[in-house]
Parts: sequence; C-alpha cells; structure tokens
Amino acid sequence: MQKLSRSVLPLAMLLVASAAFAQRSQLELQVVDMNGAELGPVNVTVFAPTGEIVVQDATRKNGRLRIRLAPAEEPYRMLLQKEGYPDRELEVEIPDGSRDRSLTAQLWDEEAARQQQAIDAFNEGIGKIQAGDAAGALPLFEQAVEIDPTIAAAHRTIAAIRHNLGQLDEALEPARRYLEMEPMPPDFASMFFDIFAAAGDPRAEEAKQMAIEAGMGADLAPGVFSQGVQAVRSGDDERAIELFREAASLNPRLHQAYRNIGTIYFNDGQFEEALVELDRTLEIDPRNQEALRMKYFSFASLGRLEDSIEVGKAWIAVNPTAGRQVQFQAQQFFDQEAFGNAKLYDQSLIAWDDNHPQAHFRLGVAYRRSADSGPAREHLTRYLESAPDDEDVENLARAHYELGILAVNASDAAAAREHLSKSLELDPEGEFADVARAALDQL
Repeated sequence: MQKLSRSVLPLAMLLVASAAFAQRSQLELQVVDMNGAELGPVNVTVFAPTGEIVVQDATRKNGRLRIRLAPAEEPYRMLLQKEGYPDRELEVEIPDGSRDRSLTAQLWDEEAARQQQAIDAFNEGIGKIQAGDAAGALPLFEQAVEIDPTIAAAHRTIAAIRHNLGQLDEALEPARRYLEMEPMPPDFASMFFDIFAAAGDPRAEEAKQMAIEAGMGADLAPGVFSQGVQAVRSGDDERAIELFREAASLNPRLHQAYRNIGTIYFNDGQFEEALVELDRTLEIDPRNQEALRMKYFSFASLGRLEDSIEVGKAWIAVNPTAGRQVQFQAQQFFDQEAFGNAKLYDQSLIAWDDNHPQAHFRLGVAYRRSADSGPAREHLTRYLESAPDDEDVENLARAHYELGILAVNASDAAAAREHLSKSLELDPEGEFADVARAALDQL
C-alpha cells in the first residue's frame, strides 16, 4: 500500500499542474509599423495587474510572438520597445473563460509619432470646440503647433479663438503663420480684417475687400468701428467720423456708429450736425440714454426750449436721474451768473415738475436781473411756497430780499418791509444785508 501511494502522488501533482496550465489563454501578438508592415524584433514586457513581470521576451523578425496569460480581473500592461521607435504601452484584458485571441499592435517611428501626437492634440481640440469649450481647446491647438508647426488649420483656429476672445494682439502671430502656408479663405476674411486692422497691418484692406465681395460686409462693421474708436483716442476726429460712417454703411443697424459721430459733433459744439446723427441713432435705438442726453443738451444749447423739453421727457422716461443732471447744469450756470443759460434749463425743470423749488428760485432771480418783474415775483413766491424750510438759508434770505426790492419798486411798502425784514432775520450778514437795511430805512 505504501508503494502504491508513492506512485500515485507524483501523478496527482502532474495533473494539477496541467490543469493550471490549461487555464491560460494564448495571445498571438503581431507588431506592425505605421504602414501595416511586419516589424521585428520588438522587445515585449508584460506586467501582471499586481505589477510584477510575467513575460519578458521578443518578437521574431516578422513581429510575431505567442504569449500565454492566466485570466485576471484587471488588465495586464504590455510594454513594446524597439530602437528608433517611441515605447508604446497597451492594456490587455484576459477575463476568466476567455478564448485564445490575437492582437495587432502598431509602432510609429519618432517622426510619425510626433506627427500623431500633434494630430491627436488637434482632434481633441476640435472635440472641445464642438462641446462649446473654446477656451479649453486653445491650449490643445497650441500644443499641436508646438509639436508640428506645419498644421495650418491649427494656426487658423488659434487665431479664431483669440479673435473671439477679443485678444487681437495675440491672434496676429497665428494669423500670419497660417497665411504663410495657405491663402486667405473668404469665410474667415472678416476675422483677418479685424486682426490686421488692429495691428495696422496693410493686409487689412485686402481682407476687407474679400469679405465685402463674399457678402460679409456686416461682419466687418465691428472692426471698422474699433478703428474709429482708436482714431478718436488718437485725437483724429475727422478720420474717426470717416470710419464710423464706413462702419454704418457696412451695417446700417450699427447705431453706435451714428451715436459716436453725434458725440464728436456734440463735443465740438456743432449741435445741428450732432442732432442729425443722434436722430439716426434713436431711429434704431429709441431708448438710447446717451443719445437722448446729448439731444436734449443740443436743443438747449441752440435755445430750442420746446424741443429740449420734449426730448427731456423721453430722456427722463429711460433715466430717472436726468433731472438731476439738468439741475446740476442749471446751478453751474447760475453760480457763474450766466442767467440766460440757467433760465433755459430751469424752464425745462419746471415743465417736467412744476414744484421744483430750486428751479423757481433761480428763475425768479434771473427774471429780476432782467427787470421782468411779473415772472420774477411769480417764481420767487412759488419757491417760498414749495420750500418754506429750505436748508439753504442763503437762498431763502435772497428770495425775500428780491421780493422786497420788487415790492419797493412797486411802491408796496408793507410787502417790502415784510420781505426785507425776513431777509435780514435769516441772513443778517449776507451779501445783500446792507442794501436791505438801507431800503428799509427809506420806507
């Protein structure tokens, strides 16, 4: 019995070993080059999922190698190495119960690998653009041209992304690099115009004409408009007007071009000319606050009171602070004793709000200065009625003083005493105090 046991034991061990070997799957590896031709010998190292090396061998000259691997839940890692070619790693899955299989692996030479890296980066960038992530695509296209500067489409796409981000200075170099390799495409002519125009590059004119011929004139308008803005900043108003008019001709709905022309005329005191451009602006954008503001002040500066009042109503409708701006302007003229100018603004304020105390005060003083007693008395009285406790004591004192002098001139002694006395009570050391005392002494 003992001899029988010894003879059976080795046999059992052999059967177990055979079962373990039978569980392995055979992998037929074929290595080829970028053109699909057999490539060998290639060094092959296979790492188990746990990290240890389980195969270290080389293919034959025809690139073939037969490998046996045990099933595993995680993939094996295969490293292919050959002089003159970048290393390549692959993952190989051998699930439980899998059958024998074949695997074809491709190796590129260093130049082909470099080009493929550039293409991969370019294609990944395209994918990000399609997903709406242009900012995320930009570094991928830049990586592509760093690896392979001959990819013209990548240079053009970098220029387009920079252009869309408003980074025209940064768009210039990729735009130039693209045109060194390819002719200017009509579909991108407006982009090249914007980039070259911002840089003062003479090719901007060529791009402009190409875009116009391609029916893309409206796309040029923002770039021409930007040139106009630069001309304004450079102090060349005449050139700026030309450029703004050109922008408006390319896109007649570009109301900002008309408004900027109006602004140049307005700031130069050419109010009639400004009104023409501001009307064009408001035809397109009726609620344009700046156009309404300049139109109001243009009418006011021309002495067109009724027109300024009507435009002012539209201005206030879109900008509730408009009245304060007019109030400020009126007060400035009043403080400079430019009463005629102040009067026009105050008449607007009264037309918009008949209970505007400061406007009534200034108008009363202005009319008194022009010896127009009736309106002077009316406005000064309205001021005192609407602001009897005005914090500006000097204005209260002056209003009583002016009414007192008007009463003196009208031989109304009682009214004169009342107002002159009140003026001195409010501001006994004021600018008009001595005159008020002298007038009272004579009553």
